[in-house]
Amino acid sequence: MLGELLATTGEGEKAEPTAEQLLHEARAKIAARRRRQELFPGIQVADPAWDLLLELFVHRCEGRRISVTGLGLSANVPGATVLRWLAMFHDSGLIVREPDPQDRRRIWVHLTDEGRDRVVKALVVMLAPEQRETFRLPQLAA
Repeated sequence: MLGELLATTGEGEKAEPTAEQLLHEARAKIAARRRRQELFPGIQVADPAWDLLLELFVHRCEGRRISVTGLGLSANVPGATVLRWLAMFHDSGLIVREPDPQDRRRIWVHLTDEGRDRVVKALVVMLAPEQRETFRLPQLAA
């Protein structure tokens, strides 16, 4: 993946990451965190806010919905922590919560456009410096 991201174009310029490459990068970060967690059973060794944002990003890019409970399970984040972070994300305009009309106990949650754009920018920061300089936000699925 990193090799693809750093590959040069025909004119010798660095290739810009595509939306698919950024989605792949987010999935890789999630998988790496899960593998890391397996090395420390019974001990929480994660960055819950980033884990939640990555899960929300992947679900949005894949066009899938996720509930608050499902988000906590997917990100391996305790329920109270999920609620605390989601309140902060909501207050910052990064997410939207939508009650499920069929089940009042369930709340669907997803990134806003601003939330998606910020996660993309954060993923780009993790790229090589020369890519960051020329990066333009790709068109991602709505």
